[in-house]
Order: sequence, then C-alpha cells, then structure tokens
Amino acid sequence: MTMDRRQFIKIAGLSTLFGLGGKGAFEFLRPGALDAAVHHGEEHAPGKPEEVKTQWAMTIDVEKCAEPGVVEKCIKACHSTHNVPDFGDSKNKVKWLWADDYEHTFTATYNEYTDNYTKELPFLCLCNHCEHPPCVRVCPTKATFKRPDGVVAMDYHRCIGCRFCMAACPYGSRSFNWLDPREALNEKEFNMEFPTRMRGVVEKCNFCV
Repeated sequence: MTMDRRQFIKIAGLSTLFGLGGKGAFEFLRPGALDAAVHHGEEHAPGKPEEVKTQWAMTIDVEKCAEPGVVEKCIKACHSTHNVPDFGDSKNKVKWLWADDYEHTFTATYNEYTDNYTKELPFLCLCNHCEHPPCVRVCPTKATFKRPDGVVAMDYHRCIGCRFCMAACPYGSRSFNWLDPREALNEKEFNMEFPTRMRGVVEKCNFCV
C-alpha cells in the first residue's frame, strides 16, 4: 500500500489527538477510514442550518419608484404594518424601509459616467438578508439568526442592545430604540396582529415573514 506525505501527517496527527497507537493507529490505514474519521459528525455539527432548496429573494421595480408618491406609500405600508415608531427626528429614527439615491445605495457601481436620470432616481432600501450575514456572526446571544430559507430574522426577547450587529451591518439597515417605541406609534394605524418592540433593542426588516 502506498501513502503520500500528507496522508501520513494526517494519520500521525489523529493518532496523537485520540491517543492511539499500534493497532488503533493501524485502523486508519484501511481504505476510506481516514476520510471518515476526519469528516465524522459534520452532518450533525451544532448550529449548521438545515439545507433547503428554496431561498427567498425580493426584487424592486425601480421604474415604478420614479412615479410620484409610490416610494412614500411603500414606506408607510411597511412601517404601519410592522408598528415601526416615528419619533419625528433623525436622532431617534427607526427604519425598516427607506429611500436613498443611487450614489448611496449602490456605492460600488456609482461613477462619474452614471447618467443623470439614474442619479436622481429614488431607490428603496431595506435589510439585504445577506447570504453570509455579518450581523449573525457578531451577535453574542443569537438574537439575530439566519433561517434555512435565507431570511435573516430576529428574536427581540433575546436582544441585549449591545448593537454589535449595527456595527457589523455594511448597509445601515438596523435601528436602535433609544426611546420606548410604543410611545411613538399612531393609535389609529396600530396593527394588533404584529408585536411591538421595547426600549433598548435593535430592530430591522423581517422580509414580511
């Protein structure tokens, strides 16, 4: 039986790790035994999301956003449905859906040759529900997590308000409740079917799930 240097190092390392010697180490020389030992348990690794074929995605018709009042209606519909508070000032602003120009929305593609029509278009912005969300990696309590279907969700009861996720998000799609959000809700538009948040927690777009 032939064995290259890399295989020998793997066997030696595994033998040392598991305290094997003699016959125990020799068992790794059986065909396929080495790979089985290295990858054993990967399918049951903690925290590994269940794989699903369907991943949610959202597309926005930017041409319709150019029509008068459309952007404002979209934002109002989103915020009233999800009981997003309106404190009336930029310092305490909470946003799930908002509008910005092309330069600040697509920073990687904006350049001096971008036509004026595109520059002046309003673009709706929201949480991008990233494939590899940095907010999930930095959350110490797992209050923000990625579902198997691709949606980045939040458990507000687990949020401790550290705002690590806000610092990690490259799109500025997360907001912090410096004040009690319940005091800034419109009673006439209050949605009884959607839970409110509390002071001291982060919130964001939930992809309407």
